[in-house]
Amino acid sequence: MENIAGCHCYIVGINDHEPNAVYVFEVWENQEAHMASLQLDIVQQLIAKAKPIIAGMSYQPNLTIIGGKASF
Repeated sequence: MENIAGCHCYIVGINDHEPNAVYVFEVWENQEAHMASLQLDIVQQLIAKAKPIIAGMSYQPNLTIIGGKASF
């Protein structure tokens, strides 16, 4: 994801209290950049690989980012 245009942040995390859950936090330049990424072959391959283990997706709010920092 680090080389995909328009992707500012893509974080994957886990929670000790829910060992079967994975959390993904994404920040995109805009909705169009996110939608364009979903058409890329590499992203389609990742989605196909993940689909068998996805039981569901909870509420996904769209936020307007007003500041902050992400670095690893």
